[in-house]
Amino acid sequence: MTSPGPRPFPVAGPAHPLDYWLSPELARISPSGAPSRLRQLADAQGTLAAAWSSAISGGILMVVAGVFFAAITGNLTVFLTLAPLGAALTVSGVFSWNRVRASLPDTNRLLISRGPGSVRSALWTVVLMAAVQGGIVATVMPGAVARGATTVITLAGCYVLLVALLVVCILIPSAVISRARQSFRQRVQENPIFRKAVEDDLVTWRDPYGNAGYGPL
Repeated sequence: MTSPGPRPFPVAGPAHPLDYWLSPELARISPSGAPSRLRQLADAQGTLAAAWSSAISGGILMVVAGVFFAAITGNLTVFLTLAPLGAALTVSGVFSWNRVRASLPDTNRLLISRGPGSVRSALWTVVLMAAVQGGIVATVMPGAVARGATTVITLAGCYVLLVALLVVCILIPSAVISRARQSFRQRVQENPIFRKAVEDDLVTWRDPYGNAGYGPL
């Protein structure tokens, strides 16, 4: 009679269900800087979404700039150059933004986000830089007035476009990143397909460097 072979060790399941880790109460009592798998996923996804959000708004701004300069100069060449590029950037941005938010990010890739750490900081940065640019515009405005209304409108329009560019590059990405974790939680709760992807990740993920938990978010 042969003895049975060694039995495989049972695979331990997750210590807690996903809803436990998603709990807002658990997130509130946990330090915001404490690392977790859920926070890693949400922050990485938020960084990618912020980049594509900036691309979407940047494409729209390019179209607006094309319309403005074409109206000022009476030359459609600028519009025919900027508008298609802006439209293509916006369309590709919307497509990529939706794709990023619908799937789990690759956390093995190093994503670096350089900018203000909060919406308030981003807003103050935009205001400060807009004020500096406004001061420069104010110094040349008397000369523009002497040249006529068209020059004044051109100068004012360029200033508005520069401020809008600051919003696109600084304020919008910061706003998206600041809401990354809340948005991640909302999509898990509302999108069954996305929730299934996170649940599968919960089952298979193990901390490669220690014994950290899957959450909180």
